[in-house]
Amino acid sequence: MWCLVELLAILAFLQAPHFAWVSGHQQQQKKNDDDDALAAAAQVLELTDTGLEAALNRYDYLLVDFYAPWCQHCKTLAPELDVAAPLLADDSKPIIVAKINADKYRNVAEKYDISFFPTMKLFTNGYPTDQYQGPHHAHALVSYARRLTAPAIQVFQSESALHKFIESMVSSSELPLFVGFELEVSNLERFAHKFRSKAWFAAVVGEYSEKAMADFSFSKIPALVVLHGQQYEEIQDVFYGPFQGHDFEDFVKQNLLMLVTPLNADNLNIFKEDGRPNVVAVLENDTTPKSKALIEKMKAAAPANRAFVFSYVVASEWPKFVRPFKLGKKPKLPTIVIWDDNYYSKSSNAEAFTGDIVESELSKLLQDFKDKRLKQEKLQAPSFYEKAMENNASFLQFVGMLVVMSITIWTKNRAKRSSQVNTNPEENNPIAQPNGEDAGADKED
Repeated sequence: MWCLVELLAILAFLQAPHFAWVSGHQQQQKKNDDDDALAAAAQVLELTDTGLEAALNRYDYLLVDFYAPWCQHCKTLAPELDVAAPLLADDSKPIIVAKINADKYRNVAEKYDISFFPTMKLFTNGYPTDQYQGPHHAHALVSYARRLTAPAIQVFQSESALHKFIESMVSSSELPLFVGFELEVSNLERFAHKFRSKAWFAAVVGEYSEKAMADFSFSKIPALVVLHGQQYEEIQDVFYGPFQGHDFEDFVKQNLLMLVTPLNADNLNIFKEDGRPNVVAVLENDTTPKSKALIEKMKAAAPANRAFVFSYVVASEWPKFVRPFKLGKKPKLPTIVIWDDNYYSKSSNAEAFTGDIVESELSKLLQDFKDKRLKQEKLQAPSFYEKAMENNASFLQFVGMLVVMSITIWTKNRAKRSSQVNTNPEENNPIAQPNGEDAGADKED
């Protein structure tokens, strides 16, 4: 018996290094696989239809670009995704960036209701959120994705925790930040869920100093403060209640945009969704003292005119947007139009928005619009050529398809005619005789 026990002990001793080596090898292999997965996640993944389903099962958070290879906007977006991918993959909750040719994989486009390109959706545990409608640049994409993977509302016990959050999480955010001081968290949480993809929400429920009141520009409590800007350097507005009913919701909705927002193709849908008439300053450029002064005057007017949303556009950077307002080939800029759905109004004074009269003229324009004293004109519809050339590649693809169809039909018709000729050679022979005897035979006789 003792010999058997000793033998087993010896065998166990001999096997132990092998088991240790196998275990160590497996752990090293798993580490290598994890490292490879992280390296791959730092790049934009190109997926097929089956690859998309596999990725949705593998990753908790997947930001997917549904694109078409002929789409110019998709081509512009691609390098921004390359910048965003490693930033999002490095988060504590990694967000993987991927893209799929939805023009090729039509089954995917139908399944996820993709009607235009590019369309971006964030998938959380396999479930899609609403499509992204913000600017198509890396910082905005990162901000959007991080927002949707974070809690609906952040609750802090001190002002220092709030400052730390601003510095570490959203210092480069494109989204506004709503901060409640001694505000019932449940009241704010309702809007935090409703506008989750459009803003950050936070509540400070602990102690704060007089310095915090100065830093965040509120004079009493409870208060809701709105911060905007690249580093949240701008205190846009403060709301003191009531924190029930339509006034509260209207305040949140009206502050989702900056007081005066640069208007471009990326954020156009946000203005359309807002629904308020848009006071648009059309500028020669946005760097001259004249243009900056006009923007500042609009910022000053915005809080008192919440029935409007205010924006500006540089005419030379987006002529297709400006053209329907019929400002002329050589318009006097800067000028202001009020765009409301398919109609617009403008001042009859070409010199109204320069010099010392800007403030009074702007106030008069807004009041005349409210009182319906301004003439409303219908937006000029784009020509067929402009519509066709909105996406050159798409238009050329359409023309190419028509050419191929025409050639196919012509070839089939030609083949059909040729077939008919070959089937009845005598009938189609101009020198054939009625009884099957040709002219040559008669002549020969």
